[in-house]
Amino acid sequence: MTLLKNDPGTAKGFEKAIREIREMLQRALMVELSTIPPYATACYSIQERGQYDRSDPELANAEPIEVIRQVMVEEMLHMVLVANVLNAVGGEPRMNDRDKLPRYPRHLFGKSGPKLRLRRFDPDQIKSFREVERAPPDYGRALAGDPVTIGGFYKLLMTRLEAACNRYGEDKIFGEGEVAAKRRRRQIGEGDYYGAGGAVIEVHNAETAKEAINEIMNEGEGAHHGGGAGDNDPIPGPKGESREDIAHFFKFDEILHSRYYCPEDRRDEPPTGDDMIVDWSAVWPMKDDPKGGDYKHYPEIHALSERFNGIYSELLDGLDDAFNGKKERLAGLVPVMFRLKDAAQKLMRVPLPGSPNGETAGPTWEYRPRARVRGKPGKS
Repeated sequence: MTLLKNDPGTAKGFEKAIREIREMLQRALMVELSTIPPYATACYSIQERGQYDRSDPELANAEPIEVIRQVMVEEMLHMVLVANVLNAVGGEPRMNDRDKLPRYPRHLFGKSGPKLRLRRFDPDQIKSFREVERAPPDYGRALAGDPVTIGGFYKLLMTRLEAACNRYGEDKIFGEGEVAAKRRRRQIGEGDYYGAGGAVIEVHNAETAKEAINEIMNEGEGAHHGGGAGDNDPIPGPKGESREDIAHFFKFDEILHSRYYCPEDRRDEPPTGDDMIVDWSAVWPMKDDPKGGDYKHYPEIHALSERFNGIYSELLDGLDDAFNGKKERLAGLVPVMFRLKDAAQKLMRVPLPGSPNGETAGPTWEYRPRARVRGKPGKS
């Protein structure tokens, strides 16, 4: 990646700038999406022993399940925020283009950045998640065109967006008149989203775009982009009090420490909150990085795998619709997520025939295009 080059502000220069910004935002959608299958796979592989209930600390792994679930919910919010920014600059968010969808194992940014794998819940996997959410020591490398981290990528994106606004004007970037009104109608707001994991920000200018991107960075790396554990999001507390939520980097780190962070804790210091109960042994022994071909000789496992992939595809298709004007689809995706979890856990309980280590099957997270309707091909 290279930063925008100086140009005389011609129409050709604007088209190049806006195209690059839209491409970066589409890539941001895929980066956010790429974290969800690994996070969810680790979470679903945990052998749950009861529902989450902080009043009963004897429920093994209820706490790390809830912590990872919170991160997943916020990653969904991040996709909503990125889609809002992309719509605001006249793009078309794509969530079901097979050429763009993540495959595993993969590096976060092609050949660089942390590696994402589909693996069970274990310390090494949680450490890799922590690296995905780690703030860079500085943004010099990112601004030179090699983002490495999610935060670095968003810093580069924000820099490019600000440069384009300064050169061509906000009205040119975000539209005006009927163009701006049309883009506003595609914005997902508080009333459209199921309301968890932070603030939903409608984007219509540079200021609100920056707010949305900062919300993503704070929730991932922490307030002040990695320095403190808090992410500036208030969450309900006892007796109507509110307290500050913890950023993703620290959420994963507290699982490794078996101890909660407090919002004022710092990255270079150990967590100072209550104990967290973590049982690394209460996990289904899922095969690492499963592929669809692993099940071709086992019809029953293959059928379960395809059922899972069908539900995952339904989720992606629904997100694609919601981000492109059909906002009412979002509410219907909540039960889809529950069905996805159920289908994944059914797979993880099935032993793989002939596995020398007693491994079980696992979800492959592969997209299946929508079925043809009345002779017309579905989107893919």
